[in-house]
Amino acid sequence: MRSNVRRAMSALGHLTITSALALLGCNEALDGSYDDEAASAIETTNGLASINGLSGHNGLSGHNGLAVTSSLTSTGLASATGLMTTADGRSTVEYLVRCALRADQTLTKTDQNGVSYTFKGALGFAPQWATGSCDTNCQEYLSACMMAHINTTGTHVPLFIVSQNSNVGWEMSADYPNQEGSFFGNLFVTGAHGGDATTVQAFYCNGKAYDVDTVPGRIGANQVGAPYKNPYLAGPYATGTTGYCSDVCAAADYPYGSSGYKACGGWNNVVTTFRKAATGGTITKAATANNLTATITRYFDTSFGYCANVNVSNKTATAVPAWTVVYDTGSANQYFQWFGLETASGSVHTVKGSGVFLALPPNGTRSFGYCAKYNSAAVAPVVKSVSAP
Repeated sequence: MRSNVRRAMSALGHLTITSALALLGCNEALDGSYDDEAASAIETTNGLASINGLSGHNGLSGHNGLAVTSSLTSTGLASATGLMTTADGRSTVEYLVRCALRADQTLTKTDQNGVSYTFKGALGFAPQWATGSCDTNCQEYLSACMMAHINTTGTHVPLFIVSQNSNVGWEMSADYPNQEGSFFGNLFVTGAHGGDATTVQAFYCNGKAYDVDTVPGRIGANQVGAPYKNPYLAGPYATGTTGYCSDVCAAADYPYGSSGYKACGGWNNVVTTFRKAATGGTITKAATANNLTATITRYFDTSFGYCANVNVSNKTATAVPAWTVVYDTGSANQYFQWFGLETASGSVHTVKGSGVFLALPPNGTRSFGYCAKYNSAAVAPVVKSVSAP
């Protein structure tokens, strides 16, 4: 049975690479414990660390007191040595435990001075590592989880995670409509899946909205210094595609085909991330009817075209069970659309709410998105109508 961690909203961590991985963690208290300032174990908004835990020559396993062949509670994570001897190392342990263990699990270890530290679980990608070994599936899920939280600038923004892992699941949050990307690989060992024997295998691909409301230090924002790469653009899986996950990965099974991907390039333990709806950018004139409004926010807008969120808002204190938006892209050709049920006639697109995006809560907003390519000159989209059928 899925726990509440399937709604895996987390904060983006920070990364610096000089054989160093900065991971999401929490501030270390003076009493040797780790705790979140956030109200829940799922949402974390503080704690950054930079450590030498990731090596291209041997990965995370086999040094710094971390061993995948033993349980975390025994010798899988050594006390008084390696990662437990520095604040940055302990932050990495905090991150690993949060990715691996469930919210009802904790891990206690001591540093070289005998100070005891208790780390709390959260996402539950590999709870079995608490008492058993971390096999290949465990390593790959934790690697994907780690990569999903990397931010090369230290910017903090909310993030929503889905995965085929049964403790996380595919269920979406209506507050996170923009599919950023998917992550896969194995940071624990070198040469996984027949890759280069001297390096770890660390990959991502572009989500349908990777360039909508981009986040500094993340993919889609001229990210520099990340340990992962898009292998479909250049590398072992290069196909000449645009690097979108949808071109090369296997989507989740029905009815979660829009949520994320279950396999990419032979990797079957994939984590997909989502961001919140775009703010700022160029906003079209709103359509208004019966206390509903709909606007198009073009955040990513270049000479090639643009991507956008269509935001549908309920201005009343009563829930609206369903909604429909009609918009016109003019001479621009829409080539991606996500969330909502769409029908199109030429440049006119009709989208109805569906799934977790179906109903509008009191004074609430739901969003869907699309990308469009300009044929010649730039042309602004128009919201033609919004209704609650």
